[in-house]
Amino acid sequence: MKALWTLFWQICQLRRGPEDVPYSVQLLVLLAVLDVAQGIGGQLLASPDRLRIAVSLTLLAVVMDAAVFWGLLWFKRLQARWVQGLTTIFGIDLLLGLVALPLTLLSHVVEPKSVMIGLVVVAQMLLVGWNIGLRGFVFHRALNIGLLQGNMLSLALFMLNIFISVQLFPELVPVKG
Repeated sequence: MKALWTLFWQICQLRRGPEDVPYSVQLLVLLAVLDVAQGIGGQLLASPDRLRIAVSLTLLAVVMDAAVFWGLLWFKRLQARWVQGLTTIFGIDLLLGLVALPLTLLSHVVEPKSVMIGLVVVAQMLLVGWNIGLRGFVFHRALNIGLLQGNMLSLALFMLNIFISVQLFPELVPVKG
């Protein structure tokens, strides 16, 4: 197990790629379940009263990741890379989600108007950016496209996920007033 976490950490540092991840449907399912559990748990820590939204958004993200990645691989006739690529995406999501967990907890104990909350928010935004970049790297390697194309694709999918989430749950948009 330590070797697997080391592999995902090396992928987060762009030292290895999705082609280095073991081809294992069982590993894919395990990481998907852990990623969903961690995603729901992290959202519930931030907003304990929104279980329905936490479950829905997490499942939406996972299904969208799997379906869009499959569609892109199918278009490029590289479907054999789906298991390793999606395993990589779930693995890096899980790893970065665990890194973000202390930031979520810290955001609850820090005064809302303090400088520290600003640092927590900036750190969380950096993790989101890192995740988008890592997904771009996975797309680059798995789809045989340029790194810039992979990153633009990753950013577009992130924005599409946000758009769909806001359409399904308009209460997520803060109201001015």
